[in-house]
Amino acid sequence: KELEIVLVDSLCSVAFYCQRCGQIEIADVPLFCGRESYVVKCSHCGAEKAHLRFAPRKGLVIETSCVVCGTENRVVYPLRALRSLSMEKIYCEKDHFELGYIGRWQALAEFLDFNAAEYDALHPHDAYNFMEHQQILLEAFNRVHDLAEEGELFCPCGGHEFTADIAEYAIHLECTRCGSAAVIP
Repeated sequence: KELEIVLVDSLCSVAFYCQRCGQIEIADVPLFCGRESYVVKCSHCGAEKAHLRFAPRKGLVIETSCVVCGTENRVVYPLRALRSLSMEKIYCEKDHFELGYIGRWQALAEFLDFNAAEYDALHPHDAYNFMEHQQILLEAFNRVHDLAEEGELFCPCGGHEFTADIAEYAIHLECTRCGSAAVIP
């Protein structure tokens, strides 16, 4: 009899939305990575999307944060369950915001392609421009957040703390000290 050797280099695949730039891409979860944990990073901006680790007797532990509510989310998948998993959505535990997907690479790719095609069908004239615009707006919002954290954003009243909202084509800032508002197109 011939001996057949099968090499398994990945356990499953994940696709997480980047909390900084909005990009989504599929990444294989290495079964043998030589480390206790593995960080999934965005290839576009380098931001960390999720931390993956294998816990003895528990399985694959996925830790990721939600940009909407700031909650740190932790999901555990037993290794047995991953073998039969085709595709599953991963949601924020607090506000049920969709954070990403886990499953077989082919199932994830087909799902993401289908979503892109459906979006293009709904917005045939501006699908690419809309997505590009939303990505730029998210990057601008993150830059404003970074400036505020570094103390480089301030109100004429001397306040350094703001609330921020993203509108369709602008970021609205409001000083928590005096209530002054500014719109960044």
